[in-house]
This record gives sequence, C-alpha cells and structure tokens, in this order.
Amino acid sequence: MEISCPCSWKPLFLGILCICSALETELIQCRAADSPEQANANTSAIDLLLARRGNLILDDNGSLQRDGKTAARLNQAIRLRTSAGKWARTEQPNIWRSTWEPGSGHTPVASYQGIATNHLIIEVTFRYGVMTKPWHHQCFRIAVDNRPDITGHIISAWANPNNNFIERGFLLQHIRKQKNKTVIEDLLLDQQPLQIQPEQWYTAVLEVVDDEALFRMGDHIAYAKADQIKMPKNLVSLTMGTTWHEIKRVRIWEASKNPSWPSHKQQHLKTRNSFVPRVHNHERREQTKP
Repeated sequence: MEISCPCSWKPLFLGILCICSALETELIQCRAADSPEQANANTSAIDLLLARRGNLILDDNGSLQRDGKTAARLNQAIRLRTSAGKWARTEQPNIWRSTWEPGSGHTPVASYQGIATNHLIIEVTFRYGVMTKPWHHQCFRIAVDNRPDITGHIISAWANPNNNFIERGFLLQHIRKQKNKTVIEDLLLDQQPLQIQPEQWYTAVLEVVDDEALFRMGDHIAYAKADQIKMPKNLVSLTMGTTWHEIKRVRIWEASKNPSWPSHKQQHLKTRNSFVPRVHNHERREQTKP
C-alpha cells in the first residue's frame, strides 16, 4: 500500500531527511576521528619496526605558548615545561628555537610530564643549528624517565655529533643515580656512527616496548635489549645542545609489540656495527651537562 504525502508536508519531510543525513555523516566522521587506526592512518608518521601504534598520547605541533616556568597543558594529563635554556618562536610561528649561553645553567630541555604508559613511541622532527661560537655544540637526546622515583634516565637516545658530555655518535644509555647524584648504574647499551648536517630537518623515532628500545633517524639505527628498559615511566624529555636547535613537531603514542619484529629483527638490524653493552665510565664535563 502506498502512503500519500500531502504536498504541504513535502518541504518539511525533505528537510528532516537532510538533517538526519547530515547528523549521520557527522557521527561517522567523529567515530573515525576517535579511532586510533583511522587517526594514525592520516598522520604521515614514520614507519615502525619494533612497535605498533596505539592511542595518540600527545601531538605537540608548536601552537601552544611555552617559556620559562610557564607550563603548557597539552591535554588533561600532559604538561609541557621548557624551564631550561631559552625558547622562542621562529618566523614560522609553530617552530620553536632553543638557545643557550655560558653561565645560564642546564642546556635547553623540553619535558612532557604525565605520561602514563610503559610502552611508548616518540617521534620528533627537529634540526641542529650551525656552530659559530667556541662553546657551541650540537646535541639531541630523547630521555624516558620515572620522576621523582628515579634520578636519571631509564633510557636515553642520543644523536650526538660533538657534545663531549657523552661519547659522540648514535647512542642508547641507561643511567640511574642517588638523590645526591651518586651513580647507581650507568650502562652504554649501543653506540653507532652518526653523520648530520646543520639546518637540515630530521625526524627521530624511539620505540620502547617491554625490555627493548629501537632508535632511528634517517639511515641511523641503534638497538638495545635490557631488563632496565622495563622500569616504569612517566616523563619524556628532549635535550638540545648549546647552539640553536629547532623543534617542529613532537608526537607520542602508546605502543605494543609488533608481532613480526622477532622474525624480521636481524634483517632490520643488519646495518648496525656490532656492539656489546658495557658499564659506562665516560668523564663528563659538568658545566654544560644535559
């Protein structure tokens, strides 16, 4: 049986259909945006080897103000502090430049506080500045910590061209200290060669799952497997050198183990130089320590 519709109802009926259709489309789009798989599919993020991406913990695209003691709140859980060194926007407003001068304390650090997962993927797009002063050095480090319970770093990933605070190269380190800075354990977990060009943008990615850490930047790769890496984590920090450095974007995801990693591990790591983890006794220069 065909149901007739009075002509006067047709505009109203068609309007309701259009509204319902628009609401349905918006709902689908919202669900897609809330889906980690869909969100990650559109991020153009670096391909992963050790890990799989889970929920996006934070995406710092440089839009929020940061300086001195001001903490930028990225979301309900995560705060960003840039209290060490000087930080200022560049002419491109979402890019931040760090600088340092002798006598101004610790070299520049950006710390993301409130991380609540032990398995992480950290991706940073940055570049080194040109060295023009005798005291300049280029340095980039991603550190994963558990403050205040642990003094030191559960895992440090260094792309260090010429900072004498630690060995030069592409490194992974674990270091813990007493509150008075006495070292409890200092391990150099990997050391690989490093070649960089100033003013060139790089994207570094650190994958940390269970007792493994994989650090990559372009063709550079460092890897470590150690029980210490499994320790609890709640903070990610980025340390720069004493020349200017710039950060364009920082993203952190929850991570899980890539099931294909064990079978492809040797293939992925074949370009690494052989390295045996060892107790670390490097003599540090305290005046500009990261």
